Amino acid sequence: MSPPAATGGAGGARDGHANSGLGEPLLRNGGGGGGGVHAGAAVTVANGGAEPAAEKKRSAEDRYWVDIDQPEALEPADVESGRGGRRPLLFRNKKVKRSILYPYRFLIFARLIAIIIFFIWRVKNNIADIEWLWALSVAGDVWFGFSWLLNMLPRMNPIKSIPNLAALKRQHDRPRPDGSSSLPGVDVFINTANPVDEPILCTMNSVLSILATDYPVEKHACYLSDDGGALVHYEALEETARFAALWVPFCRKHCVEPRAPERCFYDELLRAPTYAGGSPEDFVEDHRCVRREYEEFRARIGMLFDTVRRRSDAYNAAGKSGGGVKATWMADGTQWPGTWIEPAENHRKGDHAGIVKIVQNHLSCEPPPAEGGNNINPGLNFDGADTRLPMVVYVSREKSPGRDHNKKARAT
Repeated sequence: MSPPAATGGAGGARDGHANSGLGEPLLRNGGGGGGGVHAGAAVTVANGGAEPAAEKKRSAEDRYWVDIDQPEALEPADVESGRGGRRPLLFRNKKVKRSILYPYRFLIFARLIAIIIFFIWRVKNNIADIEWLWALSVAGDVWFGFSWLLNMLPRMNPIKSIPNLAALKRQHDRPRPDGSSSLPGVDVFINTANPVDEPILCTMNSVLSILATDYPVEKHACYLSDDGGALVHYEALEETARFAALWVPFCRKHCVEPRAPERCFYDELLRAPTYAGGSPEDFVEDHRCVRREYEEFRARIGMLFDTVRRRSDAYNAAGKSGGGVKATWMADGTQWPGTWIEPAENHRKGDHAGIVKIVQNHLSCEPPPAEGGNNINPGLNFDGADTRLPMVVYVSREKSPGRDHNKKARAT
């Protein structure tokens, strides 16, 4: 999800794409190829944005997709702005070329005829001794054939819509008199339940990518809804919020895509990207520092299980729990209100109190950060980049064995 930006995000990219019109491939992270930079990988620096890469991508798409008939009486700028009495064209629709679509349709119809002939043959040639078994097999064949037909229907005339982010921004993100954005507020919920079955590092990468989304900082927030009430999730979220103070400004300064660091740094399928930021002279050094910090962040996340257990064992050995129970302890020396490593009453899976903890407060409750500063590596210079972070909240709903509410779907 990459909604249109209003503050602090991808400034160089916006300048490079502002006058690109409807022909520009606007979803820069679409298809997974917009991506990160590996150690030793080449980075192409393009003046004025990523135009060479955009041209190459556009030529590849033109081999299979063509524009659905658009109004030709107006210039593209008039269509985008809504002049001439027309509604602004915020999306461009494309369809598959006829030279590719018609043979594919013929193949679908040929398969459909063959399936119908096969069904007729099955009904007329019943050689089974057990009638109910034959009827069951025929019903299964009919069901699979019907499922195949439902799967083929959308492929008879595939259409894709490409949003024009520049037009969307002009139409829906008009600045208010106080300078704030007019875009709606967006709350993103990430549901998780088991830190073992659902790797914590993957969950925290989802959080980081949401925090770095190109959207007004004061207009969106991230909630981690932990259905298991595990302390490791909360402490991992705290570590993530601290690392986000470095990762998010880095993404905004250099227009990094994709914005999940695990994929950006370690996905070998990503090709060397065309640099679209505004500070190419700082990129290599910043990339090296951020990757080093991320490797340390990964190590801390990986050690959380052992860290929590060792801390809890130390507190319990000192007799601070009382009553002979083995509590799970937070870093500040208080007992965790959720599930414990050693289950106890009101602290086990399906039976624990509700928890709401603000990890990163809303901008209205926080003092403005120092210009160009960051909380992890003061050697990095983020002058000109927005260093503010969206609100981050940890949520774990109350559970009780006497109530039928232990389904994960009810976490939201």
